[in-house]
Amino acid sequence: MYYKDGCGVLNVVGPKLKSLRNGKNISQTEFSKLCREKGVKRSVATISKIENQLRSVYDYEVQIFADVLGIPIDELYAIGSIEIDDDVQDAC
Repeated sequence: MYYKDGCGVLNVVGPKLKSLRNGKNISQTEFSKLCREKGVKRSVATISKIENQLRSVYDYEVQIFADVLGIPIDELYAIGSIEIDDDVQDAC
């Protein structure tokens, strides 16, 4: 599990969120709109920061993300294959 360690890694769900969102062919713009419909306003820039582990995530956001994707919340925490982005790793 990755924690903030000076490298900008601020959450563990971002890469999985990105993978699942892309797997369902949902753009960040559409995902932002779907989150807004569920009552959580998150901009495309914020979604991008979350997916790239550059912003922490509140527990209620994770629940909304799971609802939007139609998956159980624990699927976002399936972190066995999470890797740090090359751009983030280069900053370390």
